[in-house]
Amino acid sequence: MPDYIKQSWQYRRHHERFVRFVESKRLPCMDCHGRGGRVEVILDDGTGPFEACGWCEGTGLMTPMARGQWLSYRREAKRAIAGIAQIECIP
Repeated sequence: MPDYIKQSWQYRRHHERFVRFVESKRLPCMDCHGRGGRVEVILDDGTGPFEACGWCEGTGLMTPMARGQWLSYRREAKRAIAGIAQIECIP
């Protein structure tokens, strides 16, 4: 059976170290544009729960390595979209 108390303590410790590290680098998150996440719109008035960004762990700042991975991820996504667009245009 997993030890959830120990896992949450380890995550909090990791997150504290992560926050200190990214604050020293000061690179804004490319995915959430430095906001730390986004609001998942559920209601008609545009409100809903806040979801933390997975790339920056809700801090709004990224590590240089995470930024490189995000750029690679976006490049591959754009290539996939361009490939789909070419397939649809061929008669």
